[in-house]
Amino acid sequence: MREPLASRILRCTLYGVFVSAVLVTVTLPLMLDTYFGIMFDAYSLYPGYRAFIIPFLMFSGAGGAWIVLELILMLRSIPTNPFVFRNVRALKRVGIILAVLAVAFGSKCFVYNTFLTMVGAVIFVLACLFAFTLASLFSQAVAFREENDLTI
Repeated sequence: MREPLASRILRCTLYGVFVSAVLVTVTLPLMLDTYFGIMFDAYSLYPGYRAFIIPFLMFSGAGGAWIVLELILMLRSIPTNPFVFRNVRALKRVGIILAVLAVAFGSKCFVYNTFLTMVGAVIFVLACLFAFTLASLFSQAVAFREENDLTI
């Protein structure tokens, strides 16, 4: 079966996002210094902010890149059969990563709070719940498919 056009476009877009996420994460210290030189950020005046924000953003970027990589690997199974246990495990890993990112963003709210940090924490919690729900749905679909394969 040929892969649908929408999933090919999504896969190519995810490749671009993955490469961009890795490049941004690696060059983050230089980019942040440039940003602080151009734009005013009230938190950048606090001592220790740079030492906090660079590891935080690198951790978040690595988590985001991992999620995108899991999605790319899941999309590879669309032409053959997407309802396999590998995709169930991938969705559970994505849910765990999103939960860890939600905790990280929630913790950041107590140290250096911004509105977008709060919004990000809520979005990560909702995405985590969505990923675990999809994992459960895929698990049931895999069981149903295997049961059908046995009866035929």
